[in-house]
Amino acid sequence: MVLRGIPCMLMRGGTSKGVFFKKEDLPEDHRLWDEIILKIFGSGDPLQIDGLGGSRVNSSKVMIVWKSEREGIDVDYLFGQVGIEKRFIDWTGNCGNLTAAVGCFAIEAGLVKPIEPVTTVRMYNVNTSKRVDALIPVKDMQIIYEGDYMIDGVPNPGSRIDLVWYDPGGATTGKLLPTGNSRDIIKVEGRELEISIVDSANPAVFVRAEDVGLKGVELPNHIDKKTLEKLEIIRSKAAKLCGFVKREEEAILKSPHFPYIVVIGSRQDYITVQGKHIRREDYTILARLFSLQQMHHAYPVTGAISTASAAKIPGTIVNELAEDRGEIVLIGHPKGVIDVKIRMKQFGHQTIIESATVGRTARKLMSGITYYL
Repeated sequence: MVLRGIPCMLMRGGTSKGVFFKKEDLPEDHRLWDEIILKIFGSGDPLQIDGLGGSRVNSSKVMIVWKSEREGIDVDYLFGQVGIEKRFIDWTGNCGNLTAAVGCFAIEAGLVKPIEPVTTVRMYNVNTSKRVDALIPVKDMQIIYEGDYMIDGVPNPGSRIDLVWYDPGGATTGKLLPTGNSRDIIKVEGRELEISIVDSANPAVFVRAEDVGLKGVELPNHIDKKTLEKLEIIRSKAAKLCGFVKREEEAILKSPHFPYIVVIGSRQDYITVQGKHIRREDYTILARLFSLQQMHHAYPVTGAISTASAAKIPGTIVNELAEDRGEIVLIGHPKGVIDVKIRMKQFGHQTIIESATVGRTARKLMSGITYYL
């Protein structure tokens, strides 16, 4: 067999990293995509040593982008969460962090013409059928990647890219509250447990830290196998309630990525992974998010939008434990704080999320040809 090559870019968006392709550079037969991408990433090996995958959930991601034919939209994009040890690609949701790089890729790849001083790239996420705008600073027809804006989880500053999610509710299930309830009761290990399920940008199930034997300030290396197993049981039950699977036992195979499961704790001081002291006054909700049976090293943007939305919905567990500071929700996570601006309307007992805005940084890391056998 001979090596075959495809043009691509490796880009960081927020606290995630992924491989970007123009749709036209991939085979016309979409059925071939999964196998080609899995080979390119080196999936089936925990180190992904024979490919471009980064051996972690936040760095084993793919984006496929193309010029849109939709009115008022510049580009469509499709996100895939690429399996690491297991050879699968989850195409069911979106990655908010990596979305920060989609607009940059569209400009770099010639799909969108840059306009000074800010280019608004109007994007349509095919996974969730939602519009996201990226506001990208531009000078001399080039993206300004340099800047002084810092986000927790990235060691170097960059220029701020605002991402605006429009009408993010019901991105996957069609409903902001997939079960119709702000809280549901499930049985875990013989006892009743309260949960809240919210679908905003991506679906997430929320549980109190104390109800699963945690404090809420834990870091990724603090979580034992027994706790992860209990969280997966809760997540699997939520997946069934969302309609992703018929039987909860199927969730780990058929819906391993969504819903996220988020542990919500009472606000308190804590120390981050890097040893930074976060005061309870620095944030409005304490959260730890788990994806693919691992605690996220920071916080995914779509998870942040879902968490911030839940904080604004009366009756949810998140709303119960959150401090209200108006439109801004500050989420305390293992590497610091992420802020989300939520615009909402209340119609009687119904909450509508009009938009969610998150500031990120992004940059191009590499462009060239990736090869596979």
